[in-house]
Amino acid sequence: MSFYKDDKDLKTALLAPMHTIAKPPTGTLGTVARTYNRIGGLVDRLGAVIEIDPLAALAVWMVESGGRAFVKNEPVLRFENHVYWDRWGGDHAATFDQHFVFGGHGAIGKRWEGHKWRKDRKDAWKSFHGTQAGEYEVYRFAKTLSGRELAAQSASWGGTQVMGFNHALTGYASACDMVDAFMDDERWQVLGFFDFCRSAGLIGAIKAQDWVTFGNGYNGPGGGASYGPKLKSIVDLKRQFDALLG
Repeated sequence: MSFYKDDKDLKTALLAPMHTIAKPPTGTLGTVARTYNRIGGLVDRLGAVIEIDPLAALAVWMVESGGRAFVKNEPVLRFENHVYWDRWGGDHAATFDQHFVFGGHGAIGKRWEGHKWRKDRKDAWKSFHGTQAGEYEVYRFAKTLSGRELAAQSASWGGTQVMGFNHALTGYASACDMVDAFMDDERWQVLGFFDFCRSAGLIGAIKAQDWVTFGNGYNGPGGGASYGPKLKSIVDLKRQFDALLG
């Protein structure tokens, strides 16, 4: 299977649009506009190839990472304790349990809830989701335990938060390879998102604007019920967004 990231034309296509939105408004629409000003050229190009509304892709950026600006070498990251348990902790339970808890395993809630960590067993447990400094601190610590690959597989990366263990669906041989690309340039995050959606069979749901089905495929079974309406609320801004584009 070919990947968009390997297409010679897409590898060199303009990332930003030729005509940016000069005065983004405040609020959500303004954040969408600023995201478009960064990556809209490539999003428009891929949207035309796949025949989807580019605003649908921008909506995922908004819901997953709030449209945060790209920072070279530090893409948006979310470390998932429960995934780290699946990838490494289950085989190293005593060590894992000294440093990590998640819902159903040392904490109350569902597996993706109740995430806390501590560097030393004498330290108090602390939450870390919500700040990139906290996420990176946990990820860097996890690397010292398991090595970089398994730690990278256990986190979601970039503006659209592709899980590291999904690296093959984005055309990379390892999570480290995917993360290195995502760290280098936001271009590879755009291409990675479209490659993931095509590999995971989600393009049809985007075209149909079936956000619940898309959410279940993108965020896991059951995720679409909460995820879908969030995407729809962004796509419903289409008239205002098109007006900004002129």
